[in-house]
Amino acid sequence: MTEQDWREQVKNLLGRAERLEPGEAKVMALEEAARLADSHGDVPLAYEVRDALIEAATFGGFPDRALAAFAWCRGQMLRDPERYSPEQLLWKQKWVVGRLDEFPHISRKQIESALDDVEQCFAKAGAGQRAVLKLRYQAARDMGDDTRAEAFWAQWVETPRDHLTDCRACELDDELDHHIDRGEYELALRKARPLLEGRAGCAEVPHLTLGSVLYPLFKLGQLEQARDCHLRGYGLVQRNREFLATVGEHLELLTLTANVERGLKLFERHVGWALEHASHRDRFTFHSAALSLLERALAEGHERVELSLPRTFTMYSPEGTYETRTLRGWLASQAEGIAAKFDARNGTKRFHQLLARSRRLGEEVVPFPIDVPVSV
Repeated sequence: MTEQDWREQVKNLLGRAERLEPGEAKVMALEEAARLADSHGDVPLAYEVRDALIEAATFGGFPDRALAAFAWCRGQMLRDPERYSPEQLLWKQKWVVGRLDEFPHISRKQIESALDDVEQCFAKAGAGQRAVLKLRYQAARDMGDDTRAEAFWAQWVETPRDHLTDCRACELDDELDHHIDRGEYELALRKARPLLEGRAGCAEVPHLTLGSVLYPLFKLGQLEQARDCHLRGYGLVQRNREFLATVGEHLELLTLTANVERGLKLFERHVGWALEHASHRDRFTFHSAALSLLERALAEGHERVELSLPRTFTMYSPEGTYETRTLRGWLASQAEGIAAKFDARNGTKRFHQLLARSRRLGEEVVPFPIDVPVSV
């Protein structure tokens, strides 16, 4: 292959990736372009391609591949900061470091070191503390370190914004978690209003928000609004595996409102994502929500369910008939295994507490029909 040929191929792959929606095809096109650049020793082009790959993998549901691409670019930047500006990677550094706690094999010490690195890099770029304080709050919350999470929350929301702070829509959406954790459902919904009404938004908002508000709406008895947010929100996330955890929130609402058949359709459609997704946290959220759905199915007398599950599923049945108790047992095993790994790493009981909460959802059920067909 001549130099003109392989460079044209890289150009075509970049063009194809730019036209594709977030997802595996986009990521694979960029990875192939990176391999071509690597094989011909063109480091600047390989850097350019991987810079695009970090974003594609982050917003397409492949956080592990985003991490690998970021590490490669960071290595090049440290070797040649004159050619590769450190500031170019700062936004992507936030994305990658903000996902580290989703992998239980990454230690708390490693996560803290990465957060310290963010703080130092941002300080060199003349940024304040707001972005890193949010990252520290989110990591502490996700790990169940409640005292530190509260302290970082208080600092984060009072620290001035700067040029490396996330957009207001993202920050507002992230604030909801704090209020929902505390049972401040009315306050959470008031804060969410600009996002739900389209007065603020970004690439992942209101997609995430429409999942976050489902439980508060249910608890406040606003079932029609919860139904509307489910229908609107699921339509936004159903084709992008980046939103696996959000699909879990939709499954949870369907359990709480006794829409088991609809929930089984969503489980059938998305369990393939959960089988292969790199984020253990997102897999846990989906599996624990699906577990509550299967327990509700049993409570309604569904001893067997008809599902078209992927061939990669451990108990795949060509006939598509599954014992509900067996499926429930598999989901319980998956969720419990992930919870054990996280709680061992974190030194807390957060994930077992989250799992216990999912298993108690059956006590809260308020039947409310959602008759609109699941969109294709």
